[in-house]
Amino acid sequence: MYSCYIDESGHNGRKFNPEQPVEVLCGVLTDMTKLFKTQKEFLSIVNKITGLDIQINELKASNVYRGRKQWGKVEAAKRFELIEDILLWTEERKCKYLVCPIDTQKFFDLKASGNQFAELFKCPYEAGAINVLLALQRHQDSKKNNKGKTLVVFDEQKAHDDNLVKILASDRAFTDSFTGFVPKTKSKVEPKRLDQIIDIPYFSPSHLSILIQLADWAAFIINRYLLLSVYHVQESYEGEFVIIEKWYKLIGKSAISPGCIDAGGKNDLPLFYKSIRPDEWNAKKWLIEKPAVNRFPQIEVAQIGSIEETIEVVIIETNDIEH
Repeated sequence: MYSCYIDESGHNGRKFNPEQPVEVLCGVLTDMTKLFKTQKEFLSIVNKITGLDIQINELKASNVYRGRKQWGKVEAAKRFELIEDILLWTEERKCKYLVCPIDTQKFFDLKASGNQFAELFKCPYEAGAINVLLALQRHQDSKKNNKGKTLVVFDEQKAHDDNLVKILASDRAFTDSFTGFVPKTKSKVEPKRLDQIIDIPYFSPSHLSILIQLADWAAFIINRYLLLSVYHVQESYEGEFVIIEKWYKLIGKSAISPGCIDAGGKNDLPLFYKSIRPDEWNAKKWLIEKPAVNRFPQIEVAQIGSIEETIEVVIIETNDIEH
C-alpha cells in the first residue's frame, strides 16, 4: 500500500495572473506502512533544530522560508538548515516526488485557442493535478501486484475539487495516450483506467497533514527555482539562487522517472503537457542550463530576514555546493 500527498505553489486561478507565471503541483509518494513513523520523525526533526514546539498547522513552506509568524523566532540559518535536513531525510525515507510545473501563460493561451485538452480544465491547477495522477499511474504500474493500492490525498482546494472529481468520473479515454492504456475488446471484464489509485482522490486541509506540508515545501522550492532561473525574477537576497538550486537538486535525486512525468509521444495529451512546461525545463534535464529573459519584471519579491542573516547563510551554505 502506498499514499501520495499532493500540494501546489504559485496558484494562479481561472484567469492569467502575471504575478504567478508558473504553478507547480508536487506529489510525495511513500509506503503507507511507514506513514506513521515518517510523520513522527518529521516533527521530531523540526522541533530538534528549532527548539520550539512546532505544530502541523505551522509548517507552511513560505512561512518557514521567510521567517513569518512563529518562524520569526528562528534565525534564517536555522530555518535553512531545517529545510535541507528535511530534504535529506526524505531521501533516506525513500519518499518519491512527482513534479509537474505549468507555465500559466502558455496554458491560458492554449485555452483561448480552443485546445481540446486545455478546455477540460478551468485553470492550470487542474491540469497539473491530473498530470500528477497520470504520472503516478505510470510510475506505480511498473510495480507487481499493486493495482488499486495507492491512496491519493490532495490539499483541499474548494474552488477546484469538484471539477477534478467530475473529470475523473467522466470518460477517462482522453488519458490513454499518456498512460498507454489499451482497451481489451475481447475481455469480459473491461480493465479500469487509472487502476493504480484507490477509488478517487481524497481532499484534506493541509494543516491536518504533515505529508501535504512536505509536498508544499517541495512545490515551493521548485516554484522558487523556476522563478529565479526561467522567469528571471530578482533574488530576495544575494546568493538566493545558489541555495535554492542546492535544495532543488536534492528534490531531483528523489524524483520519479522523467518518462512518467512527460510521457512519450508527439501528439494528444503528452504533447499538451510538453507544450505548457516552463521554457528550458523538462523532467529529464531537470536543471535549467541558461537563464531566460525577464518576461515578468513587475513581480515583487519578499525580503527574507535581515541582511546580516542572509549574508551569513550564503557563506555557510555555499561552502560545499557543486557548480
